[in-house]
Parts: sequence; C-alpha cells; structure tokens
Amino acid sequence: MKRLAFGLMLLASIAARASGQGSTAEVLAQAHDFYEQLEVERALPLLRQVVSPSWPFEVTADQRVEAYTYLGACLAFLGKTDSAVVYFRAALERDPFTDPDPGQFTPAQRELFGRARRLTFAVAARRVAATRIDPRTEPLTLVIVTTHAATLRVAIRPVDAPGAVILLDGASDGLRELNWNGLLSDGRLAPPGRYEVLVAGRSRLLPRADSARVYFDLRHDPPPLADTLPELVAADLLPERLPESAAAGDLAKGLAVGAGAFFISGVLANRELGGSMAAGPAVIAGTAAVAGATAFLRLRRRPDVPANVAANARRRAERADSNAAIERRNAARLAATALIISPAAGIGP
Repeated sequence: MKRLAFGLMLLASIAARASGQGSTAEVLAQAHDFYEQLEVERALPLLRQVVSPSWPFEVTADQRVEAYTYLGACLAFLGKTDSAVVYFRAALERDPFTDPDPGQFTPAQRELFGRARRLTFAVAARRVAATRIDPRTEPLTLVIVTTHAATLRVAIRPVDAPGAVILLDGASDGLRELNWNGLLSDGRLAPPGRYEVLVAGRSRLLPRADSARVYFDLRHDPPPLADTLPELVAADLLPERLPESAAAGDLAKGLAVGAGAFFISGVLANRELGGSMAAGPAVIAGTAAVAGATAFLRLRRRPDVPANVAANARRRAERADSNAAIERRNAARLAATALIISPAAGIGP
C-alpha cells in the first residue's frame, strides 16, 4: 500500500511539472483578477510565489516580467514606493520594452515606473518578424528601445562576413523604429545568410552601458532568369585557315600538269612526228610547275581565308550582343528580387 501511495504521489508530481505552464498562467490570472478587484493583499502572495526560486512550475520570461510588474503595481498601491520601484526595475532589466498600460495602472504607479526607468539602463531590439519585402519599395522595420536617454549605435551585419550597415549612431530615448532597405554599405543587395542586429548604448544619465542582439535569416526570392547563349564552337564557324594539305595539293597538281606536259613534249619530239612542236608542251610544263610551286609557297605563308574570318567575326559579335542584352534583362529582373526574412536564434549560422 505504501509503495502504491508513493507511486501515485510520484505520478502526480510528474503530471504537475508537465502542466507547469498552465499552472503558472492560472496563478497569474488569479492574481490579476485580485488586482482588478483592488484586493492587492491577496494578489501579492500569488505573485511572490511565481517569482520565488522554489516555485515548482515553469515560468516563461514574459510571465516573470508580468509578475514583477504587477508586484510593483501592488506595492505602489499600498504606498511601499521603494519596493515598488525595485520590482519595476526587475521587470525592466528583463524586458526594456515593458510599458504599463494606462488603462490598468494609475498615474502614480506609472510615475514610479518612470523613476525605475531613470534608475535602470537597458537596451533591447524586438525579435524580427517573419516577412517578405521588396527592397525597392518597402524596408524591413526594426524596433529598438532604451529605458532612458542614451547614445545609441544600431548596426546590421552578416554573422559570417565582415562589414556592417549602421542604422543609427546618435541620441535616442525610449521606443524607436528603424528601417533597413536590404542593401549593404556598398549598395549591393544583401546576400542570403544569417544576420545580426546589434544594439549598443551608453546611458546619458548613469555611468552604464548595455547591448543587445537579435538574429534573423535572409533568403532571396528572385524572378526567373534567362540563360545566356553558349559560346560558338568550331562546328558553328567557317574554317578560317586552309589546311597544310591544300598547299601540298596545289604543288602536286602543278607538278602533275608539268609531268604530263613533259610527257607530251617527249612524244611530240619523236622523230616519227618531227621536233617542231616540242617547245609548246615544254613551256606549259614549266609554267604549271612554277604555278604549283608559287601556290604552295603562298599558302604556306598566308593560309588564312579572309572572307571566312570576317563572317566568323560577325557571328561572334552577334552572339556577344545577344548575350549582353540577356544579361541586361537579367540584371533588371534581379533588381526586383524579394527578400524573405525569418527570425533566428543563436549566435551563428
């Protein structure tokens, strides 16, 4: 029986921890109801439980900030101003964006919260929301905050590459929106990757400094691009040089003609035909041999075919012009590339 009871207690404990998020939310809701009914003395112990190190359930960062804020408000309502400021400062240190709703907090409570702001220096950047932007027409909006007047520097930089885009370098106080057009400092479209938003500030009221970082991932969503035409290959071009065999062929032709002429000359010079007609073929033979040799030497010295060279040059120029036009159209399309932004956690890719 004791073992059974112990097992049931263990299961109950595990179930309670598993439902801790709900338990914390329920306690905060109950404390909020008491506060609304001005039963702050009943709300205080519930709120103290939530921020206590011994509280057995999970408490998110937002829930802890809410508990500290309402603790400060309850103590301010009871006239314990110094304690109220302490809890307000605890809320601001965890979330500088904390700002009591005028509909739920009295001017006196908000005045004490303002005092806490002046005594606490913290900066923050709001988590970047998932969005899709066209850099030509709409920027990415970043929201930053300081608890009081400060000298602030806000930069965006890729986490895996040098260089940063400075969005603000000067005075700032409270909540502020900054816009980024998606371009790097050299005017190029930011490449895909992980980016860091770094907020670094120095208080103008206190000898203190603070910094904060948030991360986001950036992807490109470009329009479809056209492919450039491939380079011309040998099969696309006319031959620009005659082969060496052409020169040898012309020489061979000349020699063949010459040999034939000499043969005819020899036949005509036969005593049976008489020798008066032998000189003509001999001249022809010599001329043919000389012409063949001349053609051989000319082709060896200048084997180019000018007409083909000019025709190929025109083809290459036309291909280059076509590719240049395609590249210009692609560049115009790339200028319309959209940026896909999504929040990221961590400190690197």
